[in-house]
Amino acid sequence: MLLVILWLVQDLLTVFIGGGMQIPGFFMLGVAYKLLIDEGNDDSLWAIWSAFAGGALWDLRWVGIPGFFTLGYVAVVLVIIQVWGLIPPQGRISGTGWLVFILLEITQLIPPMLPVLILGGNIGWSYFLYQQAYSLPAIFVTMAIYSQKVRDMKV
Repeated sequence: MLLVILWLVQDLLTVFIGGGMQIPGFFMLGVAYKLLIDEGNDDSLWAIWSAFAGGALWDLRWVGIPGFFTLGYVAVVLVIIQVWGLIPPQGRISGTGWLVFILLEITQLIPPMLPVLILGGNIGWSYFLYQQAYSLPAIFVTMAIYSQKVRDMKV
């Protein structure tokens, strides 16, 4: 339910802003957060299907060409699953601050970069760079929530 709410918030902010600025990918931050928090759950098929559905809806709603964000969202989920799976469960709690930041950053890096690379980057790069700048506060808030959750799980 949280992912649906995040997708709707992202969509509504995009509507209200009217193209004035790029909205961070709150939906993908939510998917990444849930993947990083789920310690005992090895079944991550829900994340792949959630990313596929969220990306397809975003493509149909805003891009008009299905596949760009769908591919990016699913690729991000697969990267997070693979990288996070390489770390033993004992090591996931301590000392992974930079890794968590990198994994959250690729949620904002890969999906908006695919249309720019496929369709051409003359105008798209400025939108991409603005989106990266606007997404940093959302990444830091997600990292703070993740850190608090890890601290609570440790105690």
